[in-house]
Amino acid sequence: MRLDNVRLFGSDKYLSIEVDEATGEIINIISSSIPMPTTKNGTNLLGMYITPGFVDTHIHGAFGYDVCDMDSASIIEISKGLAAKGVSAFCPTTMTISLDKLYKTIDAVWNAKKSLELDDTPHADILGLHLEGPFLNPSKCGVQNVEDSILPSNASEVIDYIENNYPGLMKIVDIAPEMEGGIDLLSKYSDKYVFSIAHSEADYDVSISAFNAGAKSVTHVLNAMNPMLKRAPGILGAAIDSDVYVEVISDGHHIHNSYLKLLYSDVLEKSVITVSDSMRGAGMPNGLYDLGGVEVEVRDGRTYFGKDGNLAGSVSCLTEEFANLFNAGINPARIINSMTVTPLRRLGLCDLTSYEELIDIGSMATFNIFDNNAKMIGAINRGKILWLDEV
Repeated sequence: MRLDNVRLFGSDKYLSIEVDEATGEIINIISSSIPMPTTKNGTNLLGMYITPGFVDTHIHGAFGYDVCDMDSASIIEISKGLAAKGVSAFCPTTMTISLDKLYKTIDAVWNAKKSLELDDTPHADILGLHLEGPFLNPSKCGVQNVEDSILPSNASEVIDYIENNYPGLMKIVDIAPEMEGGIDLLSKYSDKYVFSIAHSEADYDVSISAFNAGAKSVTHVLNAMNPMLKRAPGILGAAIDSDVYVEVISDGHHIHNSYLKLLYSDVLEKSVITVSDSMRGAGMPNGLYDLGGVEVEVRDGRTYFGKDGNLAGSVSCLTEEFANLFNAGINPARIINSMTVTPLRRLGLCDLTSYEELIDIGSMATFNIFDNNAKMIGAINRGKILWLDEV
């Protein structure tokens, strides 16, 4: 298969990309400053743009399924659906639920990952587990179940059980470092996992202590934490001063676009990570959906729960967030990096600094196709065109 006259988003060069259909790998790339003749077996993508497949390291569910369904089939369905939405890899993300349900959920993630590793049909790879809870501050739990929260001082038994039974699966562990035992837990395990400050009342000083103890990240920044104020810069201010990774939900509901421009500026250029934090209502019609045992309303692209109509995750996907950020005037290269190489760097899975390096001979032909307004018009996964609109 050949893809002719496509341009990498942010580049003026026309590319002809040859793909081995048996393996899905790129076997040749020809670059030109002008459009090239379409090859006999080629698909002419003149006027279209590609990016690598996106990486979502914080996602609870979509398409009517949830990671915490405790069913590997649900996670596999999420994986298959994400491929068509332009996501090539993801971290299934848990909620604060009972330990019995949590362990059954992790078992389901483990089995889904093993199954997908043997599957050469289109799907998003499971990179590892993102444990959001139970080591959170009850006062900032939001939709998370307060009764199932666990102090960091009691976390070792949980972490050791997961590692002993599912070695290497857990990648990201969320924590409120101000809770009892928080800093000690970081010091004990930070060389094994990516600890991320989340659902926390930590101030600037506590956050700095957490980063010094080994925390490497902030989960859905500015949500479920204190705001950044002029004399109390909080978790975000500490993150800026510590050069750690910062997750951002960029759906236009969780953070105002004016703040997004700051987060994607030079200040956090190399550390910002775009995530969906989506729940099972993503990709579904308006209605009521379960999230961790709580009834959440999905209405017109937003989630609502409780008497105040608070947010409870998103119903967005990364390709939609790409369009939102692009239309907000943010540099496309920074957006794409935040959805590709930067989340992979956070997990220690690559040391690249630019998404352009992901499209090369020998790499998998997994691309998102956009028009020049960042509207997604097609998806290719493992060398297979999943869909492609006329332009």
